[in-house]
Amino acid sequence: MGKYYVVADFGSGNTKISAYRKVQSGYELFSGAIFKTSATGLKNSETLQTFSQSLRRLNLKSGELYVILPEDDENVLSSEADYPVGNKKELDGIVKNNLASMLKEDESLYYHSWRLVKPYSSGQGLFQIAAVRKEYIDTIHEIAEQHKLKLCYADLAANTVENLYRLIKNDKKHGLSSNDDASVIVEVGHRSVRVVAFSREAVIRTSAAVHNLYRMDKLILDSLHDLKNDQKINLELLKMNPAYALRVSQYEGFLNSLSADIIRFIKQSVSGEERYNLNSVYFTGGMYKTPKLVSTIKESFDVPCYAFPIGDYMHMSENCIHHADNKLYPSEDVFAPSLGALIGGF
Repeated sequence: MGKYYVVADFGSGNTKISAYRKVQSGYELFSGAIFKTSATGLKNSETLQTFSQSLRRLNLKSGELYVILPEDDENVLSSEADYPVGNKKELDGIVKNNLASMLKEDESLYYHSWRLVKPYSSGQGLFQIAAVRKEYIDTIHEIAEQHKLKLCYADLAANTVENLYRLIKNDKKHGLSSNDDASVIVEVGHRSVRVVAFSREAVIRTSAAVHNLYRMDKLILDSLHDLKNDQKINLELLKMNPAYALRVSQYEGFLNSLSADIIRFIKQSVSGEERYNLNSVYFTGGMYKTPKLVSTIKESFDVPCYAFPIGDYMHMSENCIHHADNKLYPSEDVFAPSLGALIGGF
């Protein structure tokens, strides 16, 4: 049957477990689960228990585990800094000496890693430094071993979305034809948005912001009046429906805030020191179909906007994702960061 790959995406709203195997056309997502992430994240024993139960349900004899972690400024952190580009040993020492400035507690409580984001002609380079609390990784490692999986690496959520550009930058159908052109990937998750601008050569800029669209669940529920106790009502479906979303008075404010962040990130990326012609914008993530969002971005830049062609690189088997009965069945777009984790990591 070949090798199995499992991705655990501990999102800020929902945790997504997805199991893949390689096929001729890319990856096949053949099993998985989606469940709500506790507000306290991996500190919550119930989140870890549900994670373990999801791995048990996969019932794999062996496989590799990839973990995606959202930043929270306390337990999973990252920063960027300019350092001299040297050998690995020298850079390890430089990063370790400067690690304390980004941590609120003793550095012995964290695992850390770094990567070169962009080299400069001066011999310096822009580096990304990431740190995660050791107890989180150690616990995930123990749970993985219990279910016959090998933990390969943990990655930041923003990095996995950034990895998606590798799939389309030189694609014959979706890729860029000129070095002066740029495209953008916008991933709209349950509570955050990530924007990756890229050229044919490399990533230009990756930006992220939080949004308030998750609050629409309660606001729509309150607007249902007598129907609010109907267990058959699917709030995730209703908030994608203009007939319900647009009747919420706060919706325009949420939409304007989110779209303003996306527009600002795109303008900063293509109008910086190196100017690019914006060629196209690709949308993905579980919330990008929010009413009027894509049209607002399209009108601002007057460029084609597409759904990220995730189906060209990944196939999801029918009815393979375990989920709560009152939740919307997830689309392939929900697993875009997971696909990014498979094609490259920290």
